[in-house]
Amino acid sequence: MLRTVAYVIRSFPEPSETFIAEEAASLMLVGIQPCILHLNEGNYTVVHPSAKVLLESAKQLHIKTANAFTILASFSLWMLASPIRTIRTLIKAVRHPDRWCYLQALSPAWWCRQHKVDFMHAHFADVNFQYAAAMSEWSGSPFGVTTHRYDIFNDPIDPNTACRLYKKADVFVTISEFNRRYMTEKFGLSPTSIVIVHCGIDIERFAFVTRQPRLPAEPLRLLNVGRLVSEKGQDILLRALALVHSRGVRFQLDIVGGGALKEDLLALCIESGIRDFVVFHDSQPEQFVRHLHEIAHVFVLPSRSEGLPVACIEALAMGTPTIATRINGIPELIEDGLNGLLIEPEDAKGLADAICKLEAHPELIEKLRIHGRETVLARFDRKICTQELVSQWTASLKNADDR
Repeated sequence: MLRTVAYVIRSFPEPSETFIAEEAASLMLVGIQPCILHLNEGNYTVVHPSAKVLLESAKQLHIKTANAFTILASFSLWMLASPIRTIRTLIKAVRHPDRWCYLQALSPAWWCRQHKVDFMHAHFADVNFQYAAAMSEWSGSPFGVTTHRYDIFNDPIDPNTACRLYKKADVFVTISEFNRRYMTEKFGLSPTSIVIVHCGIDIERFAFVTRQPRLPAEPLRLLNVGRLVSEKGQDILLRALALVHSRGVRFQLDIVGGGALKEDLLALCIESGIRDFVVFHDSQPEQFVRHLHEIAHVFVLPSRSEGLPVACIEALAMGTPTIATRINGIPELIEDGLNGLLIEPEDAKGLADAICKLEAHPELIEKLRIHGRETVLARFDRKICTQELVSQWTASLKNADDR
């Protein structure tokens, strides 16, 4: 029986990884206790509602660098509890190129045993994945991973090491069909070994908004939510809006997110002559973002690189017509002309054309709103996604018992 799941992640809480907190908190609604094991201290600047729930109700462990005393003490405890498996794992660890991770994992693995953890799940195939695998070796509990974007494209761990861990994982999840195809080709994996579980959202919290028609004198309100980094493409959006402005279309853009590129983007606004029409809000709590969705006419995400962006899923759920780039997993969420509009990456003119198209055709906006909500209800409901994940973990426990 699945009772407790440990999440192995880089930092907690983390404003840019709310999808992990959402997933972990949703387990409590189906009677499963999540634990959070994080390698780094979190960022408490803006704490997501689900992260607050976990801070209050989930057991947490900050995995700190272990010294020789901690390692020896943990090893002694494991020898008393499970001598055969401990000796077998020690022999493997001594010969393993990642022996440092095995030794560092001794203490958190014991912590998991004390808290009766049934399954260990890493988000991102990076050092989190290595820790989860090593902890599984010491404890005998099954482990798994969810891959996203940077971890499969940027190779944070050696690809050969990653491939070995993928094949060893009891549950191997990714967030999109694009990712599955890419990983199958890159790592030589069987597609049947990779399960797709989307990053779902709470469809009640992100409820569909009833909107009044835009008044003729009212500017087109645009919304962008994302870190101010190159991959999110806010510079493309600003260049597109300079073109929109030159065509005589009135607009206001709200950008929510913090990051290193804020000053560069501010300078681009001034250079493009649109500074008076752009508001930078920095990082904000979810309630503030939902309010901006309620008054926005269009959500825009012109990213250069994405997995399957939760920001777009939230926009579709609330009925905010969405324009996004045709990259990676996004076409699995947005069908051009049906529930949103897709543009090519780096195409400022194409983005300007799409914005002007929505500005000129309010009937298209209403069509996109309705179909966008239907898409989320059918495939991105947090409850459904959680049940899919739980079923995979539960099956892995049965398989472990049968071995």
